[in-house]
Amino acid sequence: MSKTPRITVPGTGSSWAVPDVMNISFTLQGHHLEGASAFARASDAARDVIAAVGATAPTAELSTTGITLAARSTWRNEESVFAGYDAETTVEAVGLAVDSVPAVLEAAVAAGGDALRIHSLRAEVSDPAPVLVEARDAAFADARSTAEQLAQLSGTRLGTVQRIRELAEAPAFPLTRVKATPMASSSMPVVAGKQTHTVNLEVTWRLVPRDAAQQPAS
Repeated sequence: MSKTPRITVPGTGSSWAVPDVMNISFTLQGHHLEGASAFARASDAARDVIAAVGATAPTAELSTTGITLAARSTWRNEESVFAGYDAETTVEAVGLAVDSVPAVLEAAVAAGGDALRIHSLRAEVSDPAPVLVEARDAAFADARSTAEQLAQLSGTRLGTVQRIRELAEAPAFPLTRVKATPMASSSMPVVAGKQTHTVNLEVTWRLVPRDAAQQPAS
């Protein structure tokens, strides 16, 4: 018994939206010859930044995402010499309105001073569902267009859809870590830009002879 002929083709579709929220990751550092003092300095800086960000953006969600304390060494006369301790804590502010970000950055830098590092700033669309619907429509249309062409070239036509598989989207590239610098008199400008959402599908159709009873292709 022969197998039913099928054709499987990929389809890609994209749609974009303007991000309406941003997430910022701050790192606070403390250095001292004694571990407890290094830890205390990082803790004090984190406490000040959390208070400043919370006052500037009350609706933002704040969370601590990492805490480290490690000995630091330096090379002297071709030998590794103990140079004290480095303490570090990372605080993330999630769900910031885009227009509030410049004020949040300014408040964080003023509160954290030289202990602050801006680890990353990430723009997001809070509700990507409508954008993904458009991208899926485009991806399916792309797959069907290719499948119809290949079916015609092979002397067949498309029958019913046998399988649809949505492939995982590639992760976004992270932003480069930068050191915080004192703010100028005006706030740092922040532009949300556009965020593209891409959907990759793999669709399988049954192939039927061209002279078979007409059935609408799905």
